[in-house]
Amino acid sequence: MKFSVAAIFAIPALTSAFAPVKNGAAHSSSQLGMSATATAPVVTGPKGKAASSREEDMALTLQIILDHEARSSTVSTDQLLSQTEEIAAIEEQVEEIEIDISIPYDAPAALAYASSDKSMDYAAFRAKYEADAVKLVKSKQPIDISIPYDAAAKLAYGASDKSMPYADFKTQYEADAVAMIISKQPKKEAAPAKASAPADASDVSIDYDAAARLAYESSDKSVSFADFKPLYEADAIALVVSKKAVDIGVNYMAAAQLAFLNSDRSVSYAASEKKYLADAVELVKSKSK
Repeated sequence: MKFSVAAIFAIPALTSAFAPVKNGAAHSSSQLGMSATATAPVVTGPKGKAASSREEDMALTLQIILDHEARSSTVSTDQLLSQTEEIAAIEEQVEEIEIDISIPYDAPAALAYASSDKSMDYAAFRAKYEADAVKLVKSKQPIDISIPYDAAAKLAYGASDKSMPYADFKTQYEADAVAMIISKQPKKEAAPAKASAPADASDVSIDYDAAARLAYESSDKSVSFADFKPLYEADAIALVVSKKAVDIGVNYMAAAQLAFLNSDRSVSYAASEKKYLADAVELVKSKSK
């Protein structure tokens, strides 16, 4: 329980007001009048009588102080209701406030513009910023390093005088490549020919570095083939990386087409293909016996 300092110091003075006068001590009429006026509304004991002892006097004085503290700190019912309504109104206003925490689409551009020298307006800056961002993303995409089937022919055509269309050059290039590979194969001892075997059963497999050898043959041979081959392969890879990926699947009739290119072409390709397939079937059958 709390009391004011002034109230505590006033206790001795107040207690003297309730204590009976000792030995008939005389007071002047003016002092009695003032005392009566000051203490008239104060009820000091049962039926307004003075305290009969010091303890009762202290208890009555303390009660007066407590009543005064209660009157000075009590809030009326109207005041309490008014304060409650004000608090409720403030809480409703706080609940109605909505904060948008979404990030705008152009937030990165706006941040970059804020840290720039602002030498251009924001609209132009944003367009340039987004273009640079797209370019950066594209530069980080994976690169296709697959090698197209006709990469060697394209390299050779690029180094040629381009006196003929690429389609014709490619056909001639492949024919020359096959002819060179066949000519470099070691001669095999003739095996007893079987009646059903075709006359020509040459090995038409293509050497791994055939393209490099062809390019070397058409070069000035200023370096050895061992030194030329790594440079050729590096250039081939660089060319392939710079091009889009293409279908590198081998045509089912590639062998028949190569055989037709190496023939005298006295018959049409359709007839040559039919004969080639028939001979191949007979060769396989003869070797399975």
